[in-house]
Order: sequence, then C-alpha cells, then structure tokens
Amino acid sequence: MASIGVIAGTGDLPIRVVRDVTEQGYETIALAFEGFTSLEIEKTGARVYWLKLGQLGKAIDCLKENGITRVVMAGKIDKSNLLQLWRLRPDRRALGVIRRLADWRDDTVLAGIADELAIEGIKIDNITLWASGLMARQGILTRKDPTKHQIEDIGFGREMALAIGALDIGQTVVVKNRAVLVVEAIEGTDKAILRAGELNIPNSVVVKMAKPKQDMRFDVPGVGPSTIKNMMVAGARVLAIETGKTMIANHEETINLADRAKICVIGIPASGPII
Repeated sequence: MASIGVIAGTGDLPIRVVRDVTEQGYETIALAFEGFTSLEIEKTGARVYWLKLGQLGKAIDCLKENGITRVVMAGKIDKSNLLQLWRLRPDRRALGVIRRLADWRDDTVLAGIADELAIEGIKIDNITLWASGLMARQGILTRKDPTKHQIEDIGFGREMALAIGALDIGQTVVVKNRAVLVVEAIEGTDKAILRAGELNIPNSVVVKMAKPKQDMRFDVPGVGPSTIKNMMVAGARVLAIETGKTMIANHEETINLADRAKICVIGIPASGPII
C-alpha cells in the first residue's frame, strides 16, 4: 500500500486530512508536534510520530524510514511560536535551514523547509489534492445575507486583504465603514479578530483572502468554529472568505454556529462582483 505523510499542525484540519487520505486508500504517516497537534490524531488510524517543534532532521528520518516521498501540510503552527526560542528544539538540520533564511516571512520559512525535504526526494503536495471538499464555495453560505453597506465593506476589505497578502504580512483584515480597524500580522486571524473587538466597534466585517501568489502547498487560509466564536466576542457580523482557496474546517459546525449567532458567512472571488 502506498503511503502519504501528513505534517500535522494545530486544529481539526489534520484529523480531517488524515481521514481523507486514508479513505482514498493510502496508509498515512502523521508527524505530530508536542503541545500543538491534537491528541485526536492518535485515533485516526495513522502511524503517528511525535516531535518537538524544530526537529526537522528527525522528521525527515521518520518519513524516509517509512518510504514517504509525498507529504501534505495540514493545520497551522503560528509563526510567533518560531520566534519564541524557548519553544523550539532545533536540530542540526533545522539550524542549517535557519541560517540560510533571508528573513522570517511565512513564505520564506516554509519554502526553506520545502527545499530541505526536496533534497531527500520528498515533495509537498498542494493540500487541495487531499482536502478539496473543505474549500469554500462561492456565494452566501449562511441564512443571514449581507446588507448593501456590508457588501461595500467586503469589497473594500478584499482590496486591503489582497494588499497585505502581497506583502506577506497576513491574510485577514477587519473593517467598518470602509475603514481598516485591524490588520492581521504574526498573531493570526483569531487573535486579530479579538484585537478588533477591543476597539468596541460593533458590526464589523472580517475579510480573509489568499495571498495573490498563494502557494497552495502551505499556509492556505482557513476558518472554523473558533473563527465564528471570536467574531461573536468581537461583535463582528460578516465573514467573507475567498472561494476555492479558503478551507472551512468542520463546515457544518461552523455554518450552524454562524447561523445561531446571526453572522453572515460568504464566499467571494478574488476580483469582480461580490455577489
């Protein structure tokens, strides 16, 4: 039986991807990270190897020992953890990658890891090959429709989100009345939404877009129940996400939660009419 490796980050996405890979008839080897990957990964039937963040050499050894030549990255580990040196256990191979980094942008770090895997003949697949069913479709996904004013904010927010994405700053903005309240940076989407809530400006709009040159192998935009819960805390009323390039983890739970909170979730294109 052919085997696929899953590099499992945080959240429920790695669980879903492991199950999807298994259902397609592959044996799954999961690389999990202590303190980040859900323990539920152990219940998926995958062969799981637990690593500390930064053990790149050990990760490569695990993959090679199992004859893995293809892997998929599922679930994010916020980049802020990479800058908290006390959380890292970099081995010699990881230190080599770190020394060669031109900067610590997401694309630079992840491309460095991908290049190191490629040296060993290990290719990172686009996650859409294994999780296409998780990608947001276009149109209104909830019972709640956006108002005309909110549609205008979505269009404005889309422009701003694409701009910060082009600079590899983040993927999400929170806007109100065509003004930017918060720009996502290193803290991630959920914390950016909560930061917007601290401004005590209700009925804001959250827009999350893929970067204009998004590498679909890694750092693919994603939302889930936690996104909706944080929007409830922050008083945000609309979540606009890029269709075909944003994953919705636990789709049914996410949409049901949004419906109960009377939050609109809408899939939008990267250009053209919002609806």
